[in-house]
Amino acid sequence: MRCAGKVQYAYVDNQDDFRSKIAFAKTESGRKVAGSMGSIVSMVQNLITFCSMLVVLARVSMWIVIVLLVTTLPAVILANLQKDEEYVHKTKWMKEGALVIHQFQECCAPYSLNEVRFLGLFDFLKRKWRNTADRYIVIKNKMTKKHVAFNLLADFLRSCVYIFLLLIVAGQIFETPGAQLGTFTLVISIAGEFQTHTTKLFVGMTQFFSDVKYMQDFFELTELKQEEDEKEEPIEDSTIEYEHVDFTYSGTDKPALQDICVRIRKGEKVAIVGENGSGKTTFVNLLLGLYEQEQGCVRIGGRKIQEHLSECRRNISAIFQNFARYEMEILGNITISDRDKRVDEEAILELAQKTGAYSFIEKQPGGLHEVVGSLSDKGNNLSGGEWQRIAITRAAYRDNAKIMILDEPTAALDPIAEADLYQRFAELTKDKTTIFISHRLGISKIVDRILVFDEGRIVEDGSHAELMRKNGLYARMYHAQAQWYNT
Repeated sequence: MRCAGKVQYAYVDNQDDFRSKIAFAKTESGRKVAGSMGSIVSMVQNLITFCSMLVVLARVSMWIVIVLLVTTLPAVILANLQKDEEYVHKTKWMKEGALVIHQFQECCAPYSLNEVRFLGLFDFLKRKWRNTADRYIVIKNKMTKKHVAFNLLADFLRSCVYIFLLLIVAGQIFETPGAQLGTFTLVISIAGEFQTHTTKLFVGMTQFFSDVKYMQDFFELTELKQEEDEKEEPIEDSTIEYEHVDFTYSGTDKPALQDICVRIRKGEKVAIVGENGSGKTTFVNLLLGLYEQEQGCVRIGGRKIQEHLSECRRNISAIFQNFARYEMEILGNITISDRDKRVDEEAILELAQKTGAYSFIEKQPGGLHEVVGSLSDKGNNLSGGEWQRIAITRAAYRDNAKIMILDEPTAALDPIAEADLYQRFAELTKDKTTIFISHRLGISKIVDRILVFDEGRIVEDGSHAELMRKNGLYARMYHAQAQWYNT
């Protein structure tokens, strides 16, 4: 949890196969680490028992001890080989196993059942899951069958040891007839236990050291570079500057941003528009410090973001395209963006009126204190548009921030609600430096400036009127959506 919450965001975006590593840590390697202390205690217990029985049996005959130890070696060797093979299997085939689980959930998970039912996909998806699962099971069973065969052989060898023990005891009885009953009972009763505890001890030690690989995988996550969180002097100037910025996502050769040079003045309202994949969200993610540019520099108030990350983020309020839906009270969903601020419910309701959230908050039985979400006691979940209004209210609540970023803030809203929100735009943003990312160009007329992105570059920069006169990419995009906005 700490790793996912603190590691640099590039890893969360699957740099260096981070998602597979974190999934492995949450399952296999995590369990090995959690069970390591229990393994150590068990080994100590078996060691005490082993030493006690060793002393007793050695007094009868060292040959008994040697035979018992030798016959446990195959089990120890096999355990070591099997653990190594099991580790390779779990790391190599982990994605296949995850795919089996994912395809199973596609068949019956609540989030997809409506489409699965409507399109009649169940039988198709089930066959797809079954085929993937069968291939995975064949791989797993092949390893399991081999392990079972070798373990049976090792168990058979351990069972044959009693023949040798009987011969040794017979020799002892022949040499010392008076001790025959006691010796026979002692050896037969302890030998099996000695062999069992010897196997447990050495197999346990072998397994523990084999599990070190899992533990290394687990603790390697703590060595990944984390974001720093140091409080600094607040930033007064909210001017944003990009200086020859380049960025390419891990795992691809295509640049997401190329030679971005732009200055957004303090208090300026800017809309960022462009086709999907043009670099709009990446531009904002660099401003939020979620990624670090490869070339160039991004500054807020003259400070480099990566060198003053915490303070730059405290200076920004943002609503993300994939915003969070917290399973808690509506009040907590809003105030979570500024937890140090004194809660004023009247001020929050007034803010909710500006964002349009008040219309459904007042209808809730508990008002601001109503618990919402799919897991709430009443199952009182909100609609997509209502959740988006909550997210907008959450961003606006952080009113100490001098920069406001809204990534597709009206994506889940209907056109009427969108138009209503745009009318309240000035009230919400006040004198903040504001950046809008949107596919809908209705916002363009109420901002000071528009940046048009195409294939990772800013190809046009100006007001709505200026860009319409240029009759370039922006004008073509606007004419394509004109019927939405012309009244």
